[in-house]
Amino acid sequence: MLYKFIDNKGTFRIDNPQGLGLYFPLTDNSGEILSSISPNLGGDIKKDNGHFLTPPASITDVESNLLCRRDFFISVNNKLLRASYPWKDTLEAGFLYHKLTKTYGNLCLEIINFVPYDLGVEVMWVKAINRGRKNITISPVSCLPLYGRGENNLRDHRHVSSLLNRLQVHPYGLSLKPEMTFNEKGHSLNTAVYFCFGFENNFLAPIGQFPTLELFCGKGNLFFPEAILKNKPGITKAFPALQGKEALAAFRFRERKLKPGQESNYFLIMGIETGIKNSTNKAIKRVLKKLNTPRKISKSLEETKKYWLNYTSKVTFDFKNRDLNNWLRWVTFQPTLRKLFGCSFLPHFDYGKGGRGWRDLWQDALTLLISEPEEAGKLITKSFQGIRIDGSNATIITKNNDFLSDRNSIPRIWMDHGIWPYLCLCFYINKTGDLNILEKDLAYFQDHFRKRNKETFAAGKDFILRTGKGRIYKGSVLEHILVQHLTSFFNVGRHNIIRLENADWNDGLDMAPEFGESVTFSFMFAHNLKDVCNFLRELKKTRKTVFLLKELGLLLDKINRPLDYNSFENKQARLKEYLDKTNNLTGRRIPFSIDSLIYDLEKKSQHLSNWILKHEWLKEGFFNGYYDNRGRKVEGKKGKKTKMMLASQVFAIMSGIASKKQIKELWTEITRNLQDKALGGFRLNTDFGSLYPELGRAFGFSYGDKENGAFFSHMSILLANALYKQGFTAQARKVFNSLYQMSTSDNSLIYPCLPEYFNSQGRGLYLYLTGSASWYTYTLLQETLGINFVMGNIKLQPKLTADDFIKNRIEICLPFAGKIIKFIYLAKKRKRIYSLEKVFLEKAQLHPDSCFIITARTLKTIKKPLVTVKLYLN
Repeated sequence: MLYKFIDNKGTFRIDNPQGLGLYFPLTDNSGEILSSISPNLGGDIKKDNGHFLTPPASITDVESNLLCRRDFFISVNNKLLRASYPWKDTLEAGFLYHKLTKTYGNLCLEIINFVPYDLGVEVMWVKAINRGRKNITISPVSCLPLYGRGENNLRDHRHVSSLLNRLQVHPYGLSLKPEMTFNEKGHSLNTAVYFCFGFENNFLAPIGQFPTLELFCGKGNLFFPEAILKNKPGITKAFPALQGKEALAAFRFRERKLKPGQESNYFLIMGIETGIKNSTNKAIKRVLKKLNTPRKISKSLEETKKYWLNYTSKVTFDFKNRDLNNWLRWVTFQPTLRKLFGCSFLPHFDYGKGGRGWRDLWQDALTLLISEPEEAGKLITKSFQGIRIDGSNATIITKNNDFLSDRNSIPRIWMDHGIWPYLCLCFYINKTGDLNILEKDLAYFQDHFRKRNKETFAAGKDFILRTGKGRIYKGSVLEHILVQHLTSFFNVGRHNIIRLENADWNDGLDMAPEFGESVTFSFMFAHNLKDVCNFLRELKKTRKTVFLLKELGLLLDKINRPLDYNSFENKQARLKEYLDKTNNLTGRRIPFSIDSLIYDLEKKSQHLSNWILKHEWLKEGFFNGYYDNRGRKVEGKKGKKTKMMLASQVFAIMSGIASKKQIKELWTEITRNLQDKALGGFRLNTDFGSLYPELGRAFGFSYGDKENGAFFSHMSILLANALYKQGFTAQARKVFNSLYQMSTSDNSLIYPCLPEYFNSQGRGLYLYLTGSASWYTYTLLQETLGINFVMGNIKLQPKLTADDFIKNRIEICLPFAGKIIKFIYLAKKRKRIYSLEKVFLEKAQLHPDSCFIITARTLKTIKKPLVTVKLYLN
């Protein structure tokens, strides 16, 4: 393990952390400021893709680009030191602050960076301490290169856009307000102000400033700036020659003599204010007033730590192992970080323009449903409005929860996108018992793409579906789910498998749009078509019919116009008929019998399941998961190579379509072909050995990286989840534990988190912003610990092994039904796989005939905020 936890609050420490390509996120509770910081003070500070205070930092910039650092020069008895360079360093980080302690001789610097939880600025607090026995003289200069524009100008008119810069020099710092936002598609007046202010000790202003890169570097550069080497005093007022230059916030502070044990403090406040048309002073002064003394900053830091610790305490795990408990605290926090950062604003994630992807949205909601079900319910309801009437969907969701067709304005369809909303909705209904959500009427998304992106037309500016007469059309949540699944069922290729289109979960399978097919996610569409019938049966207890769009009846063919599902041509023709009809929507909804609906959906599920079992099981003992753009099976024995993909097997198991006998064979082949014996993890695929332009870009990556054979955390967790569901507990535990072992091994070289993937060396890459964290928490709760939610009640079905217990006790606390429920698992003796012997709710033993179900109604009768449930295992 690279780090060491120093308490039970997730705080960790690392000695000499530089040179490892690490980064840490800093933000407030609404994501107004999004920062990344590394042990060399690299990273960037931004608000969104159009507003970067400092230059955008990719992973290579974090280590190598001096323009992407918050630097602090300090002369000690005339010896020049630089804080961004390695000294004797110790890093401490926690929720949510970053502290670097640097020692050189008798000088100690403590550098704390944090974003106040309730204020959109980053604070940098540098404390210089004399640890020696003699006086020392120090002369400090802070240095923060400013950028002050959007990410696109990094390469597009970098110099020209700097000519728009207008600087104001204030006694305590400077503000940068470019005249315009430069974009050749359409320039606009700028209303954003970028600022950095500094002071020392009790609000003493800097004695001089260097507001431009040119003034600071002189004839030197950022390695050897003249302002430092020649001890220049800096300026105190702006002059015309400062305008139209690359900006820099460099402040010279007073030379000070520090006696032994004495300290001097320096503070920088960095931020962005938007929507400012005229005066730049008022908004910035308002921010500065909140942080203009050491006491206010110290108080803000402590309040920020307290806020995030309380936030991360909503769901807590106690396995009687401090390392595991603390690691889990960080993993359960990751979905919140992705909600705030999106998928674009940490150094590895140097793509896109902000926001989250469609799949990310629904997966993050799984963890949100555990800790904040009410907020999750609102998010789910809003998100269903991103579905188009053709079954496709918006693919980017902004921070404001608005929908975009794609981050790069490219018409693309990921064929798996219909799967995740239902899985999330299923968890929501079972957690809350809110079956009424199925009948909630919501609008549909409609931009300029239709017929699954095959046609474009002039759409309304509000991106809302309307009828042929211009009226906004709304359908129930159930209807939205059916639209996604029924259109997919009929959208098949020549092998009668659902088309791959532009990709599925594996973004790297993106080069088979004409003839590619995904068996992998056909498994899950078959599963969902059957599973939704369980909710329909619950609905049937109070009504006999549901109202659905009249045109949807075309796809409910078993009710009126039955099709031969063995014919892919018939399916394609019926889908075309539906898409043609919905081009000019009537908006008329008619009643459908719930019984007939269940009959239709189960027939579709049965057909698809049986078809896959008949045609896609290979003699090698695993499933083929794909057809490429030439219509060829992708997996199996190809010459001397075994071509196998993990996802193909995962969803065969998760869907329940693979038989127990097949699962045993699958596990044998997975461990033989995909498990790395040295690292313990499970690869995404075997080495196909060459490019595969008929399937996707993934096979152009070096083997063992990204979507080509890396250890992808998300798919490994889904494998564990699937095995747990089907009763293969020992195998599931082996997969599940491999992720913790890889995340905390010396090879991973990462802070505590679950990364997107590990490469062939076991290095963790793409930190924090990954859906694997949600699924890890969800699987630990639902499967390992067996806290299942069924129609608003709790059903206890733990699947624990001896290896899950460090001692003989596990505890978990989580909110449910207005209470905090504390579950205590007690194991008397070690056993390979435990069974549940008895359960006590407070002091009352649950009768075994109850199937160990705790109802929300029962919990509400207990007049205590904290309810204890004890589970005895044997």
